[in-house]
Amino acid sequence: VNPALGNPTSVLLYENLDASVSELFGKGELGPGWFVKGTLGLGRINRGSFDDEDFNAGQVKFSDTTSSVTEGRISYGTIDLGHHWVLRQGGLVLGLFGGFAQWTEDMHAYGATDHIGFIGGDIDRGVKIISNKVTWRGLRVGFAGDAALGARTRLSTDLAFLPYAKVRNEDSHHLRTSPADLGPVPNIILEGDGWGVQWDAELRHEIMRRTELAVGYRYWYMEATDGQRRVPHVSFPNVPLVELYSKRSGLTVSLRRTW
Repeated sequence: VNPALGNPTSVLLYENLDASVSELFGKGELGPGWFVKGTLGLGRINRGSFDDEDFNAGQVKFSDTTSSVTEGRISYGTIDLGHHWVLRQGGLVLGLFGGFAQWTEDMHAYGATDHIGFIGGDIDRGVKIISNKVTWRGLRVGFAGDAALGARTRLSTDLAFLPYAKVRNEDSHHLRTSPADLGPVPNIILEGDGWGVQWDAELRHEIMRRTELAVGYRYWYMEATDGQRRVPHVSFPNVPLVELYSKRSGLTVSLRRTW
């Protein structure tokens, strides 16, 4: 809107968000070859960092601060309906599925290190600077595979593509709540449409009859480039969303029981 400012004007990056999550997984047979499966996850963000950079035209940086993320929450869920085919006398199982996913992260950053001097110096670590809540909802279409590597060991994978996803991102700038500035929190809201991918893989070993212990890896990514930013409590003009993405990856450990 203002040609004196850059595009993007502001880049907010939450990174190195170490987290611990507990998850419940279930899968049930609905009939010959048909299944329903789902997950529910809930966890906490333990630590991380927040970088806030602002740019003039030509992407000349005029503000650069770093804050500490010391608390936050994660919640998510998926539900899928699918069909599988059993091959090689159970040694290989292949399936296709479709469903729905929701993923929310809510975090809080404290203090600020002023790298350029635009805000007039550092802010104490005890001061809450910003909170961020992002929620993704999308449709899933995917592939599931399960292969026997031995008498008691199996490798399984679940790859879902989200061809359509909606995102709502709420920024709460706690030091800018004056009616003359951004107003009450959440004071900046981004909404848009995008896509994503969710991939999980596990190596499972039967430790006793119908009970498996597994280690695995997860990679989830969601991105939106079509949307708008608005300031709901102030008469600022809406501006286009340039890019918003969420990415999470890490190791998983699970215990699975079959009835």
